[in-house]
Amino acid sequence: MSTRPGPPLHATSGWEYKALFDATDEGFCILQIQFDAAGAAVDAGFVEANPSFTRHTGLRDVVGRSSSTLLANSEGYWLRVFGEVARTGNPVRISDRADALGRWFDVHAFRIGEPQHALVAVRFNDITERRRTQERLASVQRIKTVGVMFWGEGFSLVDMNDGFLGMMGMTREEALGLTWQQLTPPEFHAVSLQAVREVVTVGESMPYEKQYIRKDGTRWWGLFAARRIGDEVVEFVQDVSEQKQAEEALREADRRKDEFLATLAHELRNPLAPIRNGLQVLRLSTPPEASAQRTVEVMDRQLDHLVRLVDDLLDVARISAGKVRIERRVIPVREVLARSIEATQLAINARHHLLQLELPEQEIYVEGDLDRLAQVFSNLLSNAAKYTEPGGRITLQLSARGEQVFVSVSDTGIGIPREQQERVFELFSQVRDHQRHAEGGLGIGLSLVNSLVRLHGGSVTVESEGAGKGSTFCVQLPRAFVAVAAAAAPSEATTGASAPAPRRLLIADDNEDAADTLAILLRVEGHEVVTAGDGEQAVEQARSFAPDLAFIDLGMPGMGGLQAAREIRRLPAGDRIRLVALTGWGQAADRERSRLAGFDLHLVKPLSAAGLREALQLLPPKR
Repeated sequence: MSTRPGPPLHATSGWEYKALFDATDEGFCILQIQFDAAGAAVDAGFVEANPSFTRHTGLRDVVGRSSSTLLANSEGYWLRVFGEVARTGNPVRISDRADALGRWFDVHAFRIGEPQHALVAVRFNDITERRRTQERLASVQRIKTVGVMFWGEGFSLVDMNDGFLGMMGMTREEALGLTWQQLTPPEFHAVSLQAVREVVTVGESMPYEKQYIRKDGTRWWGLFAARRIGDEVVEFVQDVSEQKQAEEALREADRRKDEFLATLAHELRNPLAPIRNGLQVLRLSTPPEASAQRTVEVMDRQLDHLVRLVDDLLDVARISAGKVRIERRVIPVREVLARSIEATQLAINARHHLLQLELPEQEIYVEGDLDRLAQVFSNLLSNAAKYTEPGGRITLQLSARGEQVFVSVSDTGIGIPREQQERVFELFSQVRDHQRHAEGGLGIGLSLVNSLVRLHGGSVTVESEGAGKGSTFCVQLPRAFVAVAAAAAPSEATTGASAPAPRRLLIADDNEDAADTLAILLRVEGHEVVTAGDGEQAVEQARSFAPDLAFIDLGMPGMGGLQAAREIRRLPAGDRIRLVALTGWGQAADRERSRLAGFDLHLVKPLSAAGLREALQLLPPKR
């Protein structure tokens, strides 16, 4: 057996691609095969090797040495493969393991030069990592809960596991060669293409959700991610159809809940409207010193509480659904607090509390929604009045430090146990032992306060030394800085407008009690009023009576309020009539529908004194 190296490198003189030989990422070497007398390959000498050879094999300085001296266990299998190439001149492409190196290689070997030189060129890549991955992936072929796909050139399927076939309802033969476009509905092509881009550019994709199309045309939801391994892309997908169905069921339940709350509010507001109107009539027609006035005040206060519960419940639902819009403008905090005090003064007075105000001399401003912020402090003052024994003290304090505004509401009431203070802002949370106090509640007021404050970029906290030691709620809001000129400008709340002169008014409502009591109230104030029980009567009264302003319910039978408004606007003098929607429906979509129908104002039942003033102020001054 001869182990002498073959001809020197001059045997390959004239090689024109030396630069490419050295620069390529593939391992490249030229071997001279040694044969014994029987013609069997027994050794191989390294004639040339490029720099990438070392990276792929781990062998260094191999030129001029033989495989038998480099490797303790010479590779008989590879010698036979290369010997056959040298002897026959037939090139080979093969992927196999080199045991002596402990690595897998993808090899292309071909003979160069004259047959008697026995020179074999070998191009190869180390595919050990890919092979290990493939061996690991092979173990998932029988997994049913995760689909595995192998995408080849052009992103067509070259292999898949049983789990994916089960998800698709296909056989292996039916799935082979399909592209992702064929497996994905058109509306999800964009997300699939995004995943393809990520795989091509960074080697792997983020997890995405999309639908897949089964063989029978039905669809299922999958959560998928892909990764490039060598020349292939491996995609993993999990069937999340049940989770998506559960999410859709939750969304549907949430939608039905919103519809139920809106309907509930509408049905509650309808009977509240005549009660409110009747109380206003009694208040105006009963002498101030009469004992009945005390009864009217109690009933009015309890009615306010009931209306507030309905409104709070709806607001919590809207905030949870992300449907509350904050109309921001720079407003003085004094104006916010004045509105809050006005809304709760009767409740505070009824329990004979002392309300102390600690306000700075200079004006302090915030950027926010005046009505929503007034709602925040009205709730806090109402709670303080409710949970403080009669004759207690409530302190409302305003201050500013740096870029923050602080408003605190303190009381000498029943307090909050320390272990329950963290939960008071949770929806439907109730402090134990508070239920026995006046008016109770649903446990939504403080949750609403917390949500509204957060929508304004602020926070709210509570402090109490314990049961019987009072409570302090502190609201922190971002401060707004305005010029002196702006600060000196009078606000809407302080300028006001004089009460309009008596006018001709139309009330259209299928709830006869609501229409009649509102008519009585308006007649007491000197207005000329007619009523209608449905939309058709409303249009006829608008034509014959020619009112200056019309209050129209939206939910009347036959011709509803929206259609009635459109018909009134088509009358010759219809543009002159001010239209006010007075209804139990008060969500944003309801307000938009009334606006499009031609209404000038949308008010929610029961009609408050402020709402009535707002409606009458729509009227131009009477000549």
